[in-house]
Amino acid sequence: MNNFRKIIRIIIPSIWYCYISGIRYRKGWQIRGRIRIIKNNFLSNKRNGLLKIGKDFKCNNTIKSNTIGVFQPCIFNISFPKSKIIIGDNVGISGSSICACESVIIGNNVLIGSGCLITDTDSHPVDWNDRRENNNDKKGISPVKICDDVFIGARSIILKGVTIGERSVVGAGSVVSKDVPPDCIVAGNPAKVVRFLKQEDDHENKYRQPKDLKC
Repeated sequence: MNNFRKIIRIIIPSIWYCYISGIRYRKGWQIRGRIRIIKNNFLSNKRNGLLKIGKDFKCNNTIKSNTIGVFQPCIFNISFPKSKIIIGDNVGISGSSICACESVIIGNNVLIGSGCLITDTDSHPVDWNDRRENNNDKKGISPVKICDDVFIGARSIILKGVTIGERSVVGAGSVVSKDVPPDCIVAGNPAKVVRFLKQEDDHENKYRQPKDLKC
């Protein structure tokens, strides 16, 4: 009976929502509501990027699918030729936007709270002359990497070029503009380390330079 209920309540709706979202359902996924995937239509001569999602994916896109609600469905933008969004195994995302001009990579066992934004681009140039001339080739682009077991709190923003180290937590409403070390909590705007999650003899060793962050 429990298996029958699971099929009716979870599996069949997930298959349907994947179908109308334009992605292929994988066994173990739980999809609540339609995902919006931004890509070029068949009339365009522009090539789309890559969206790759691992096992046991959970995606909440409706108000009732998350305890604090969502104000939008999940949005994955792969409309640029070099776009690459790769999502690992056992990842949960609620009502968040992910935009990749180049690359956004999310590891395994990651949780992304309601209303987050993850982007590897400034979207517009910093220089006002370039904005006036609509010269979007001058906009900043740099890959984003979120390592395994990270938890990103609701309404947080992860900006271009950021790597978030393993097992770290981003406090709700944070704006992350710099790399985050592993095993720590960051919060605020701009996000700063609040405390470390592991007791070590030398906490300074946790502040590794961005080039040394591996995941």
